Amino acid sequence: MKNKRKINALHNSASFSLFVTSYAPLFFLIIFKQVYENIQFLSWGGLNSASITIFIERFGLSTILLMIGVVGIYGTYKTLSNIHERAKNGFQVEITDLKNRNSEAINYIATYIIPFAFQSFDSWLDLISILTIIFIVYRIYISSSLILVNPMLSFKYGLFEIEYEENGKIRSAFLISRDKYISENQKVLLYEVGHKMYYSIKPKSK
Repeated sequence: MKNKRKINALHNSASFSLFVTSYAPLFFLIIFKQVYENIQFLSWGGLNSASITIFIERFGLSTILLMIGVVGIYGTYKTLSNIHERAKNGFQVEITDLKNRNSEAINYIATYIIPFAFQSFDSWLDLISILTIIFIVYRIYISSSLILVNPMLSFKYGLFEIEYEENGKIRSAFLISRDKYISENQKVLLYEVGHKMYYSIKPKSK
């Protein structure tokens, strides 16, 4: 009986970083909107309880999103760098069929980002409602193939739905790769990052 290949999965911190990066455009829009609408409050009024309260009310959300965004972007960079190195020890397959799924990033923006961009953030109720919805999206995101659908990553990485043969069986999967021009009958190295989700690199030429 053949041993099954060990299934790899992203750590929670890596999944969170990828999610934050996917929402970076929304975070930027929220920060820009909040700063623009409250720019008259951007003046030094001394360090006291009143000024701190005003800062939290007017720029608290932007400050939090900025810190989360920086952590997320750095975490994503480290995650992908580590995965790229590990993928060098991945298993080799030949792609029998593939579909380019880069357009999924546009659908992601339209479905999960744009609706939030025009929301009001004037009250705590608005903020709590939006954060609750984002949290629900996050839980769905980290347990589905959405984790590979990332508008920010689409600048550098390609997203594909592929079929490949392994042990005489045709298998299907999603993969992300720095190579945006993968084609049928091409051999690649796959490193598993989730259920039927892989990171792909080109094998070294012999």
